[in-house]
Amino acid sequence: MKKISALLLLSFCLTSCIGYGNGIMSYAINGSSSVDKTFTEEELNRIETYFGVNTKPDKPYKQLSYLEALGEEGSTMEELVKLLKQEAAKYGADAIIEITRMSEAREVGTAVITEGNYVYDAMLLTGIAIKYEETAKKLGGN
Repeated sequence: MKKISALLLLSFCLTSCIGYGNGIMSYAINGSSSVDKTFTEEELNRIETYFGVNTKPDKPYKQLSYLEALGEEGSTMEELVKLLKQEAAKYGADAIIEITRMSEAREVGTAVITEGNYVYDAMLLTGIAIKYEETAKKLGGN
């Protein structure tokens, strides 16, 4: 019984850590859907990036997904852009527009023993994955 109690306490302590890694979230727009696949660097490099509010290509496009990449302590802009591209590729995107950089407070430590916990500003990138209309038509889309 003591062993079970000790194991339960240990598993609770290990699972109640407040720590983060890089994370990505996406929200489908216009009925788009994603595929769970790994893409090559070459495939990711084909995805164009447009940084800043209201930055868009001159040609017509369809919005596929809203993207958010949240970094851990010390994450670089390049790492988060790669996360955005990996997620956008799952939707078949040609580009990511309106990429904006923000920050979010994140805490590192444990939920049980808070001594030694600290807060840092994590980099957050947001953007919108798009598909050019002529590309969508070539592939049989609307």
